[in-house]
Amino acid sequence: MDEQISRARQKLAELRAGAPAPAEPGTSTAAPATAASDDERIRVTAAGRRLTAVELDPRLLRLDADDLAGDLTTVINEALDRARPASPEPQDVPPVDLTAIRARLDAVLAEGQAGMRQATSAIGDAVAQINERAVMRGSFEPPDFDDLFARTRAALAAAGTANGAAEGEAWAVDDRLYAKASSSGRVVRLVWEYGLSAADIADGSRAAVNDALARAETEARRSAAPPAEFTENVRAAQDAGIRELARYVASLQSLMSDIQPR
Repeated sequence: MDEQISRARQKLAELRAGAPAPAEPGTSTAAPATAASDDERIRVTAAGRRLTAVELDPRLLRLDADDLAGDLTTVINEALDRARPASPEPQDVPPVDLTAIRARLDAVLAEGQAGMRQATSAIGDAVAQINERAVMRGSFEPPDFDDLFARTRAALAAAGTANGAAEGEAWAVDDRLYAKASSSGRVVRLVWEYGLSAADIADGSRAAVNDALARAETEARRSAAPPAEFTENVRAAQDAGIRELARYVASLQSLMSDIQPR
């Protein structure tokens, strides 16, 4: 039992050490992909999660600005979709379903509580039978696993709930062009002031969209990280569980070592 407790402590330390940090989003070496409008007047190239080139025919400036922005957004998203790596990167993994985890944890804790009560009752009966035939110094104190399970539930309850995809905003061309993007890797909105040239719109869109994507991904990672209080509570519950188990084993060892025949 002492070896099992030691292994539990070692495993807990390994889990807390964490895994190597994942590669930064947007650094993928995936092959570039190109998308174009039906009339070929808008052409966008992307690689990984970033735009590498935006080409805009100056004649398109004769169109309504909102219509042009909508068309450009559509082509940009098509290029980003095509260039997205086939294998999911860390930010593509769906957010953790804390509700499902809580439900599963409740089931596991309920099963654990029932098992511990049964084991504790059996040990108590065994101690009582030994007492009838021998002298035992000290007493058997059942571990307070109910309190430990309550602390574990409270630690998980302190975790926030995932709010879905995050968004990021960015400006370019002296703040005359604005882009909003989602951490899902798509552009949500693109708008610019009247009077920009086709080159300004093309270069500004590439810069603003890339910045907005980076900010959205950063916000998504920040939102997904558990708060410090949650981490501290989980670690406290883990440590308390190992301490309670060690105390339980030490109590039984001490009790059994003091058995004297009547």
